[in-house]
Amino acid sequence: MGKDLSDNQVSSMREAFTQFDIDGDGRIAPSELGILMRSLGGNPTQAQLKSIIVEEKLSAPFDFPRFLDLMAKHMKPEPFDCQLRDAFKVLDKECTGYVSVIELQHIVTSIGEKLEPA
Repeated sequence: MGKDLSDNQVSSMREAFTQFDIDGDGRIAPSELGILMRSLGGNPTQAQLKSIIVEEKLSAPFDFPRFLDLMAKHMKPEPFDCQLRDAFKVLDKECTGYVSVIELQHIVTSIGEKLEPA
C-alpha cells in the first residue's frame, strides 16, 4: 500500500481523499481521480487519466489503500533540483546563468523580507 510514499505524503493524501469522499463510504469514483490528483499538486491530462483508469481497471469506486497504490505508481513528483532550476530560470531574465545581487535584493525585499547590507 503506497510503500514508496512518506508518512507526510500519506497524511496529505488521506486528508484529500477524505474531502472527496462526499458520502463518507471510504470510496471515491474513478471520475474523481483527476481532481483529486490535481488537489495534491499533480497535473494529469485527460488522456493520462483515461490511460490510468484503463490500465488499472478502475470501473468502480475504489478505497484509500487502492488510491495510495495508484498515487505511488502514477504520480511521480518532479525532483526538487528540477523545480529549483526552473525557478532560477525565471529569475535569470537575461539568461546569463547568474542572478545579480541587485536582482536578488529586489526579489527578496519585494516579498516583504528585510535585507541588511553586507
